[in-house]
Amino acid sequence: MLLPQGCSRIITLGPQGTFSDLAAQRILPPSASCHYVRTFAEALLEASERQDTVAVVPIENSVAGTVVPVQDALVRWSLRILGEINVSVRYGLLANVVPENAETLFAHPQAFEQTSDFQAHHLPEARPVFTDSNIDSGVRFLKEVDQPGFSGAAIVPLSFAEQNPDYLKQSDIQDYLNNTTRFLVVGPGQPEPAFDFTRTKTSVFIECSEDRAGLLYELLSVFNRFHINLCRLESRPSKKVPWMYVFYVDFYNSSETPSCLDALAASPFQFRILGSYDSLD
Repeated sequence: MLLPQGCSRIITLGPQGTFSDLAAQRILPPSASCHYVRTFAEALLEASERQDTVAVVPIENSVAGTVVPVQDALVRWSLRILGEINVSVRYGLLANVVPENAETLFAHPQAFEQTSDFQAHHLPEARPVFTDSNIDSGVRFLKEVDQPGFSGAAIVPLSFAEQNPDYLKQSDIQDYLNNTTRFLVVGPGQPEPAFDFTRTKTSVFIECSEDRAGLLYELLSVFNRFHINLCRLESRPSKKVPWMYVFYVDFYNSSETPSCLDALAASPFQFRILGSYDSLD
């Protein structure tokens, strides 16, 4: 995966051991260092402002769907997608009591959402306490575990759970065993980049000032005309006008990509290319 020339820093959600960190380590060259922040916004803002920095952030989970704050930030700030990394997501449960008796559950919001079936069957009394990261869930549990009267649990990465076998109650508690998160490698959008459409995918942000019947059909017809295979299509509020929507589209590149984008430019739609990139599976 190509990182920008002069890139010496990769910034991602910490602390060490998060799924974001696992993704970042897969592209970390010997000449660069990894830095950790507490929120996706911090990572993306820094990547937008520094030419020597890229961010590794989750954009989509195969179970829970889109990570909306990351998707919106791609447009709000000057950012460019440089690549994607797919990471298998496996969770374990730490607890100091029988799970059914746990009163407190430390969990990151995404982990909480991706383990809802397990919670319904095994954690009926647990009150969720949301954390900044999956590792933070485990750290907070371990800090509380020896406190008098504490009966709790934590949803953590399976690798973290296996490092604490005394409290490991259940492995692979994710609702779907093929749970996968797609991470983006994101860098600054300036100076204005030239896009390489020989890469695997292209992502575009599309909007239209009109509001009439058939607009979505018209948009999809452009891609169909050039036999472009879409791999993701999502609408989001425009945030400019109530009840107006914009579209995020990911598609597989082909020799027709330049012609398709030319046709899109001649249509009623306005678009911005967010990146053309390869996937590291």
